[in-house]
Amino acid sequence: MSMFEVLERPLETAEVRHAINAIFARLEQIDAECGLGFPLYRTEGGEAWKVSVSGSWLGGFWAGLWWLRAHCTGHRDDLQKARRIAERLRGQLDSETHHRSLIFWYGAGLGARLLADPQAEELTEQAVQRLAWAFDPVLGCIPLGREMGGGEHGDSRLSIDPLAATLQLFALHAEPRLLGLGRQQLQTSFRACAGTGGAWSSHGHFDQGQWQAGDVPGNWSRGQAWAMLGLETGARLYGEPFRSDGNQAGRYWRDSRGLSIPANRLDQPQGPSDPCAAAMAALALQGRAIDAIEAEGVVESEVLRQQAGQLLAAIVRGADFEEGRFIGHCYRTTATVEQKVESACGSFFLLAALLAWTGEIDPRRI
Repeated sequence: MSMFEVLERPLETAEVRHAINAIFARLEQIDAECGLGFPLYRTEGGEAWKVSVSGSWLGGFWAGLWWLRAHCTGHRDDLQKARRIAERLRGQLDSETHHRSLIFWYGAGLGARLLADPQAEELTEQAVQRLAWAFDPVLGCIPLGREMGGGEHGDSRLSIDPLAATLQLFALHAEPRLLGLGRQQLQTSFRACAGTGGAWSSHGHFDQGQWQAGDVPGNWSRGQAWAMLGLETGARLYGEPFRSDGNQAGRYWRDSRGLSIPANRLDQPQGPSDPCAAAMAALALQGRAIDAIEAEGVVESEVLRQQAGQLLAAIVRGADFEEGRFIGHCYRTTATVEQKVESACGSFFLLAALLAWTGEIDPRRI
């Protein structure tokens, strides 16, 4: 059988289950290697993980992996593990960065939503309060902030990365004020980052009363995938026009990248690929597939689900995934080098997309 035929073969339940179990087992290996440090990344062929005491922006995904495992296994040891990791994130509550949304949605919000865990709920509430306080009414959004890469101009920048997580946090208890802040964040993100034809920039900056795109719309694959996740969440919460925007962003992904592993950046076709972006897109497409049943019909829903399945098949059958080790996150390891690494973020989105495929989680709630 040719490689093309392998990738075109429909995704099978047995291979999905094998991949999920392999990722669960890999978590134990990573935990043994990193101890009390948060795993940031491990390069291909690298012997040791780069770890962080505080977790940086990736720490929430490490807790999130264990929340997903606890949700699926029902084992108390897994739940306790997730709780301990989440508690170690508490020191990030007052970090001056919008990446707090990523840290505390995946690091605590999932425990609150999937498991109704009281400790996770308390930590999530603390994070929501901090995020609401950080909302800038002049900008109409939570700015990126100066920490974790925001720099001196971070107070006038917006990042698309935390959009979905912010919307999920603000919607957790359906409080009208917070839902209103979420809608404003989404609308401002559209003004700052939406290009034409469904392409999205990864960030924008506010200058002389105007939002301007910070990079070429649609060029960065993971930026486009972050936008797809944000728009899918926005469509569920607020309906139109965000549902149509999400559909357009999904079509742009398919038209510009197909249903195989995309290049990290379209203008660098000889550069590294980013399977993590494909996993994120697969998660977003599965959310759209559920919403499409009512809005567009069963046929369109199945088309979207099969598109997600093709992306997942390309990942789990590819060279970047082997026995739970997913070296698929294109990451800047130095100021000038981007390369594929194993990371908590990459593994999280692959696991979430696979669990959505089996029906064990609702992709719209992750």
